Amino acid sequence: MDIKSKISKLPETSGVYFFKDKKGKVIYVGKANSLKSRVSSYFSSSSQQSPKINKMIKEIVSVEYIPTSSEIEALILESKMIKSNSPYYNTQSKDDKSYPYIKITLERDFPQILFYRKINRKIKEGKALYFGPFVDTNATRVVIKLLRQVFKIRGCRKKDLKKTKICLDYQIGLCSAPCANMISKTEYRKRIREICLFLAGKQKRLLNGLYREMKEASHNLNYEKAAKVRDKIKSIEAILKGQEINIFRKNNENGYLLKKIEEVEEDEIKKGRKAVIDLKDKLNLKKLPERIEAFDISNIQGKLSVGSLVVFEEGQPKKKNYRRFRVKRVKGIDDYAMLQEVTERRYKRLLSEGKRLPDLVLVDGGKGQLSEVKKILDSLNLELPIISIAKKEEEIFKTGVHQPIILPSNSEALFLLQRIRDEAHRFAVTYHRRIRSKELRNSKLDLIPGIGAKRKRLLLEHFKSIEEIKNASKVDIRKIPGFGDKIAEKIKTVMGVRR
Repeated sequence: MDIKSKISKLPETSGVYFFKDKKGKVIYVGKANSLKSRVSSYFSSSSQQSPKINKMIKEIVSVEYIPTSSEIEALILESKMIKSNSPYYNTQSKDDKSYPYIKITLERDFPQILFYRKINRKIKEGKALYFGPFVDTNATRVVIKLLRQVFKIRGCRKKDLKKTKICLDYQIGLCSAPCANMISKTEYRKRIREICLFLAGKQKRLLNGLYREMKEASHNLNYEKAAKVRDKIKSIEAILKGQEINIFRKNNENGYLLKKIEEVEEDEIKKGRKAVIDLKDKLNLKKLPERIEAFDISNIQGKLSVGSLVVFEEGQPKKKNYRRFRVKRVKGIDDYAMLQEVTERRYKRLLSEGKRLPDLVLVDGGKGQLSEVKKILDSLNLELPIISIAKKEEEIFKTGVHQPIILPSNSEALFLLQRIRDEAHRFAVTYHRRIRSKELRNSKLDLIPGIGAKRKRLLLEHFKSIEEIKNASKVDIRKIPGFGDKIAEKIKTVMGVRR
C-alpha cells in the first residue's frame, strides 16, 4: 500500500501523527484536530511547503498515528512523544523559533503556573519545573487557563504575597488566594503535584488518587470535602472528555494492537528489552547486554577535543550516568589516541571505585576504533565485549570476528545501536559547542574595539579556534565578509602576533 493510500484511511479525529523514514525511524511528530486532513495537506499538490518540509516529505515512508479524544490530549501527548523520540525535523524546527513551555515555579512557597517561552538556565536545577516544548501556542494558553480554573492556582508574578491584595482572579474562581491565607501551603502544594501528574500524561493516576480521596472523605463523614473533590474530578474529566488514548500500531496484516495512555511508557520499556534480546542473538553475545556504554569524540582539526559517554540500560537512556571528557593528553589530530584516552580514564575510574562495568561497549567507527579500544581494555585486564558501528554502511565490527556484521535494516537490534550511537554523537557535539562558545566568550577578542558577538562568531566559524585566529594573517582575516583592513589590523594587534 503506497503512502497516499495509507493516508486515505486515517480517521477524521484529533490525534498525534508520526512520520517514519525507510529505516523505520520517527523523523517528525505532529498533532491535528483532524488526522486525515492534516496529514493529507503535506502531500497535496496545491499546497506550498517550505524547502525543509519538502525535504522531509521525500524521506517519509510510513505514517502512524494515535487518535485522541480532545485537542488538549493531543497537545500533551505530542510534547511527550517529541521528547521520547527526538525526531530530526522537530529538533531542527526548534532552531527557527522558540516554542512555549508550561512553567511551575517550585522555588516559590506558593508556586505559579505560567506560560513560558524560554527555560531559565540560571535557576538551579529542581527549583522550577518545565513541561514542553509545545508546538501550539494558543492551545498551551488554553491548557494553563483550564488547569488554573480546576486547581485554583495563582497566575500572578508577585514575589511577596504578604504585600498583595486579593485580586480579581480570586473573585472569578481562578485563584485560591494564598495572598490572603485562604489556603494552606500543604494543600496548595498538593494541588501543584496534581497538576504535574496531569501535564506528565499520568491523568489516570491523578483521577485514581482523587477517587480514593473522595471515598475517604465520605467514609469520614466529611461530605463537604468529598463534594469538592467530586467536583474537581468532574472538571478534569470534562477537560479530558472521557480521555482514553488508543494507540494503533500495525500488529499484522489484518489487525491493530490496542493500548492505553498509561501503557505508553511500559511499551517503550518492553520494546527496549526486546531490542536488547535481539542484539544478544544477532551478535552472538554470551551475556544479555542490559547495560551498554557508548563513546564518541568531537573536535575541529584537533582543537578543543572532547569525548562523550552515554549509558543505556535495558534499551533506555540513563542520562544521570552520562559523562563528558576534555581530552588532555592528545595534541593534534588523532581520533584513535583521543578515544583511547577517554576509554582508559573511564574504566580505570570504574575499577578504582568498584562500580558496575558495562555488558557491552559500543564505539562509533570501524575496525580501527575497535582495535584501539580493545588495546586499552586488554591493558586493564578487562574482558568486555566491544563492537563498533560504521555510519556509511551501518556495518558492525566485533572483536574476534573478521567480517563485518550486517544486521537487517528493520531489526530492533540495529535500531537500538543506531539510537545509542546517535545519542553519543549528539552529547559530544553539544559539549564541544559549549566549550567553543566558552572559549570565545573568554578570549582576547573581547578587548578589540568593534568586535561584537556577531563578529566573534564569524571569526570562530571561519578559523575554528582562537589559536588559528592568532596565527592567521591580515589577508586571511579580510576574506571574511565585513572584515576590512582596520578590523584585521586591530585583531592582529590585540592577539599579539603580526603578519
